[in-house]
Amino acid sequence: WGTDEQQATYLPAFTGDEPPAAALALTEPAVLFDALEPGTTATRTDDGYVLDGVKSLVPRGADAELFVVGAQLDGTPQLFLVESKAAGITIESDPSMGLRAASLSRLVLKDVRVEPIALLGDASSYTEAVRNSRLAWCALAVGTAQAVLDYVTPYVKEREAFGEPIAH
Repeated sequence: WGTDEQQATYLPAFTGDEPPAAALALTEPAVLFDALEPGTTATRTDDGYVLDGVKSLVPRGADAELFVVGAQLDGTPQLFLVESKAAGITIESDPSMGLRAASLSRLVLKDVRVEPIALLGDASSYTEAVRNSRLAWCALAVGTAQAVLDYVTPYVKEREAFGEPIAH
């Protein structure tokens, strides 16, 4: 979805021997959150955009050097490239039972200023990102379920209660 300028700026770092961590930040800590209606806002300024809001369940957020953040811009959901060193970003731990391997974080954006180059794609790009991220969460859930099954199966065959394995 990136422009030529965005690709020239960011892609070279991801083609080296040790690419930086990046994270997609779409989810928000709200009851009945709808990813297609983010509460995080982006406001146009003379020199770019200002982002405000809170994102939760951000995979590898503490390690990420670059975030792809979803926010409402003029009533339309958009994606923004935000570097972790930008002023106004706070990264907090956001642990979730069973998903510790994802190193989930909460991303707090308070008056985070980004340049015009930060706008990534358009509204259709945002919708596609939401759909793809849902597939990624499904893969994470399947992997977690498989890990539980791999652990539990031998356990229930070895663990005994009332003189027989509990698998019986």
